[in-house]
Amino acid sequence: MKKLLLPFLLLLFACSDEDPALEIPLEAEEKFSDEIFFSEYIEGSSFNKALEIVNLTGETIDLEAETYSIKKQQNGSGDWMSELMLTGEITKNDVFVISNESADIPELIENADQLKTGSPLDFNGNDPIGLFKDGELIDVIGETANADDFAKDQTLRRKKSITEPSKTYNNQDWEVLELNTIDDLGKY
Repeated sequence: MKKLLLPFLLLLFACSDEDPALEIPLEAEEKFSDEIFFSEYIEGSSFNKALEIVNLTGETIDLEAETYSIKKQQNGSGDWMSELMLTGEITKNDVFVISNESADIPELIENADQLKTGSPLDFNGNDPIGLFKDGELIDVIGETANADDFAKDQTLRRKKSITEPSKTYNNQDWEVLELNTIDDLGKY
């Protein structure tokens, strides 16, 4: 009987909860970015303007609690103005769309998480747009303090290889699409 009991006890001990060999590793949260950033810019005809922000941080972001805002530089003046405080949340791996509520393309309104008439959602191709957190610039579309057109009558879509915001605009980070291209707005 002792001969049968010993292998049984060894087997029982080897399968106990204390055995690190039996621990199954938990998958870590996917995190690609330390901060949210612009993923799309629509400088369409008339009031057809929209901005998209993507969240690849692995966490839900409360935009109001963390004091996120958007500002613009009128004609590349160098002065940030017309602050729009962002409200709502961006869940992980999702986007947040801000559209001009006077847009006449219905999808711009339908896909919007936040609507705004006037500045800063009246930008044109030479108005740099900045994403701010607690008053500090974290991401920008357009070359600051420069009145040259960088995206007049165009849609810009950030390349998927870009996973962090940038305080310096690099046109190589963006795909350039035709006027009023909105087919990807609200998706990432």
